[in-house]
Amino acid sequence: MYKKAILIALAFSTLAFADKRPTLINGKPVQPGEFPEVVYISMKNSRCSATVVGPKVVLTAAHCARNGAGISFQKDQTLYKGVCQAPDAYPGDDHDISLCLVDKEIPGPYASIAQHGPEISDVVTLIGYGCTKPSGNGGNDGILRVGISTVTGFTDWDFITKKDAALCYGDSGGPAFRKIGNPKAEHHYVLGVNSKGDIKTTSYLSQLYSLASQGFIEGWSKSNAAKVCGVTERCDIPPAPKVCQEAWTQFEATHAPYDAALVDLERCMFKRTVSTCGEEVDAVRLSNVKMTEAFLKLTGCLSSVE
Repeated sequence: MYKKAILIALAFSTLAFADKRPTLINGKPVQPGEFPEVVYISMKNSRCSATVVGPKVVLTAAHCARNGAGISFQKDQTLYKGVCQAPDAYPGDDHDISLCLVDKEIPGPYASIAQHGPEISDVVTLIGYGCTKPSGNGGNDGILRVGISTVTGFTDWDFITKKDAALCYGDSGGPAFRKIGNPKAEHHYVLGVNSKGDIKTTSYLSQLYSLASQGFIEGWSKSNAAKVCGVTERCDIPPAPKVCQEAWTQFEATHAPYDAALVDLERCMFKRTVSTCGEEVDAVRLSNVKMTEAFLKLTGCLSSVE
């Protein structure tokens, strides 16, 4: 009861805070190309932060979007809409997470839900579209901001951070990442969901690595036939580059004429009338020359790959 009494849920209401938009207390603006999986969602008269964790899956806080709640957001000039589901026991249990199924596939990259949690004194990366000052003011610019904070404790449902960056109104539902040094080069692992705080120095992040969260995510994924990075899918391994793709395509294209020429030659050789099959032999020879040339180009390309 004491924790609930002193903490403030961090959803940003466009009614109560109409002129007090975006950013994290003690955060800094995100640079272009960093954290593309973090989005700013709208629900009726409020807004929250959220994370894309699969091709059609958005993760946010339950107090932002409970069962059946609709969300919308824009990413790369495209409008997406989704319907969300929170754990059935919320808010009786303070399991403040929600998954939203989106109406169309969202281009990657995606963040992955972490399988293991932080320890005391670990540094984590906080991020969101919340206000910038302990008073709840500041921002009003739509800018995503990021900062670091230190893990100081745990509750049944959350891990707690203090010092440096802290959550503010509008940060709700955003990700608490495992510490990130280079956001463009590193894959991003979500440890928790921005849930609540004192709007000064202390933040509470809903655990995603807990058995309860993992069970909820797995069940939701199965019911909705949706891939969730870190739980049902590996999204931290980049696809293999298409090495020498053009050379391979050219080589592959030479097979059909060569195979057809071989069939024609075989048919000629087993005709009832005697024939030297000159035309067929020439066709095989020519198609073989072209296939050999294409193969040499392919092997030359592959040998030049570092």
